[in-house]
Amino acid sequence: MTVKEKNKKSIDDELIMVRKELALQKEEKGKLAAELIIARKELAFQKEEKGKRAAELGIANIELAFQDKEKGKRAAELGIANKELAFQDEEKEKRATELGIANIELAFQDEEKEKRAAELIIANKELVFQDKEKEKRAAELGIANIELAFQDEEKGKRAAELGIANIELAFQDEEKEKRAAELIIANKELLFQNQEKEKRAAELIIANKELLFQNQEKGKRADELIIANKELLFQNQEKEKRADELIIANKELAFQNQEKENRANELVIANKELLFQNQEKEKRAAELIIANKELVFQNEEKEKRAAELVIADREIIIQSHEKEKQEAANKELEAFSYSVSHDLRAPLRHIGGFVELLKKNNSDQLDETGLRYLNTVSESTIEMGNLIDALLTFSRLSRTELQRSRINSDNMVNRVLNTFSDELAGRNVELNLLKLPDAMGDESLIQQVWVNLISNALKYSRKKETAVIEIGGKIENDKTIFYIKDNGAGFDMKYADKLFGVFQRLHKARDFEGIGIGLANVNRIITRHGGKCWAESEVSRGSTFFFSVMNN
Repeated sequence: MTVKEKNKKSIDDELIMVRKELALQKEEKGKLAAELIIARKELAFQKEEKGKRAAELGIANIELAFQDKEKGKRAAELGIANKELAFQDEEKEKRATELGIANIELAFQDEEKEKRAAELIIANKELVFQDKEKEKRAAELGIANIELAFQDEEKGKRAAELGIANIELAFQDEEKEKRAAELIIANKELLFQNQEKEKRAAELIIANKELLFQNQEKGKRADELIIANKELLFQNQEKEKRADELIIANKELAFQNQEKENRANELVIANKELLFQNQEKEKRAAELIIANKELVFQNEEKEKRAAELVIADREIIIQSHEKEKQEAANKELEAFSYSVSHDLRAPLRHIGGFVELLKKNNSDQLDETGLRYLNTVSESTIEMGNLIDALLTFSRLSRTELQRSRINSDNMVNRVLNTFSDELAGRNVELNLLKLPDAMGDESLIQQVWVNLISNALKYSRKKETAVIEIGGKIENDKTIFYIKDNGAGFDMKYADKLFGVFQRLHKARDFEGIGIGLANVNRIITRHGGKCWAESEVSRGSTFFFSVMNN
């Protein structure tokens, strides 16, 4: 074998070795690329797990904060419940004191009744005695007349005695009539005392029922406190479990971070080796970069979604809290309504009843001024009752749940106008009813708005020879606006801020009747529908009232 052949063979062997080495490097490159893909996937998976853990930690922190808030609320509720129990005990003692006073008063009335009965018996006995005396006097008069027939001289003396006796009999008749009048007054007084006794008995029955209701409420509060304590215990246990899970999660994240660093070191070594590879590696690297960008984009989207979910959960929690506050406010309003209807109406009934008794039984003892005072008190009690009714209606408007539906405004306004047919029949009223758009809202409450506004337009244009009332509406963006215009008394716009307040009136009661609650009810209803109320006016030239409601 020549040297040339040996060199050629050596070169061929080297080429074979180089090709084998290149094939081996290509295999290694494929393996490294596969490992790189697996590593990228593992990093993406770990990143997802890390995001999940972070989201879980965020949720757990929110939940812990919520539980702390709930714990504070429960503690506050316990404090309120204890105060309420103490208040109920005080009310119970007051009621017991009132019952004792009522019993003493009833006993006093019984004693008075017995005294009056004894006086009646004595008066009857006295009348019997007077009748006997009268008969004796009549017998004596008969004897005297016989004697007068025979005795002329004694006749004058006897006549004088008879005159005296007649005067005495007339006096006794007058006394008898006075006694009879006193008996009639005593009987009326006994009848009034019996009525008062029945009223007291009725009030005692109501007080006993109220005490029973308070005891039941006290039992319910105690049950609620027991449930609240159990719930707090359960939440504390859940909190401890969450804390344990967070500790385990932190350890797992630390382990994953260490693994991630190890993988990163291995990737650095692999990247250094891959620097010496061919164009195929660069293509694969470019593809991996694009894939990484897509993964980063997907992770960012996922984080945004997680943030949106956290925000949504917070909004749900806030809405739940608002709902609980609303329910608590409704309960307070119900308690207020019960207090107003029970505690204020009873004294008003007593005042009105005693005024009527005074007018009935003692009107002849009062002059014209006294009777006018009594009439003023009676009218004031009626007006106070109307104010209480209006206040209760105003408070109930915030508790009524809205039943939204599509409302045919034309039909509703026509129905409301039909209810004022009697008032329209006796007046010269020009009605301009334009085409009205439909609206979304609670039909019964929106109808109440129209009733109040149309009633005001008719009332304040009453002094005009020809009243002109125009009703219209339009759709503007996401809301519907309605208006009612009249040519009535109007008002000064500098007082417009008082227009929709409770019991606020811009006209004197002697000019236009009312108690100042109608527009306050209108404003509360429209506010609950997400709208607003306003007005434009000029004194003696009429007013225009506007209100808006949302279209959805």
